[in-house]
Amino acid sequence: RDSRQQKSARGTSMMAVPAVLWNCANLAAFSIDMVLNGIWGRKIKDLAEAYDHVAIPAGPAFSIWGIIFTWEAVFVVAQFFDAPGFANVLPELSPWFCLTQLMQGLWVPLFTRSDPARVGSGGDIWLWVSTVLLVFTAPCFLKLVAVLAALPPLGAAYWFSFGITINAAWVLLAAGLTINQAGRALGFAGTKLSSVAVTVLFITVCLELWITGLVGTAPFGSPKAFLPVVTWA
Repeated sequence: RDSRQQKSARGTSMMAVPAVLWNCANLAAFSIDMVLNGIWGRKIKDLAEAYDHVAIPAGPAFSIWGIIFTWEAVFVVAQFFDAPGFANVLPELSPWFCLTQLMQGLWVPLFTRSDPARVGSGGDIWLWVSTVLLVFTAPCFLKLVAVLAALPPLGAAYWFSFGITINAAWVLLAAGLTINQAGRALGFAGTKLSSVAVTVLFITVCLELWITGLVGTAPFGSPKAFLPVVTWA
């Protein structure tokens, strides 16, 4: 009971924050993510090739980031105009949106500082910090997906925020890929690296089935972006 009361009080205090402050916080977090990607993002492709492994998607698949960032920019603009449905979810949505934008943005300079010369010999501190950060970013995005499940299906707010769900789906896959990269950095090759990749793939498939509601009780409201994103990858 105390826990429910504390949660209710927390929700009430968040609702008391003026909407424009949440709007500005979301804009600021998204802008920081864009700046970090703009400064350091160009090095990702070369490093990804250095950490190449059996499960990495083909290069064109990564063009999905253009779709994600454009769609999230639409959300950042739309939230200022109080699209129907946003008012009820924005206080709970905004802290997680800000956190995930900052986490995935920070991942870029951390990962691009890693030394490809250390591939096969344990990697360096930057690789491991970026790996841990990305793995923990995935469940934070799932919290966002859970909040968005409260939006009216196929309403304006649903579509304005759909880029966030695409982002969540891609980050979930990226978290698995970064574990494969860690195996490559440790010197895994052949059967050992393939075993890691198959294990990651199995866990990812199970998570996808659970998140989309094909297995279990659909705790995230059966988001429609996840399976198309997997197909894209």
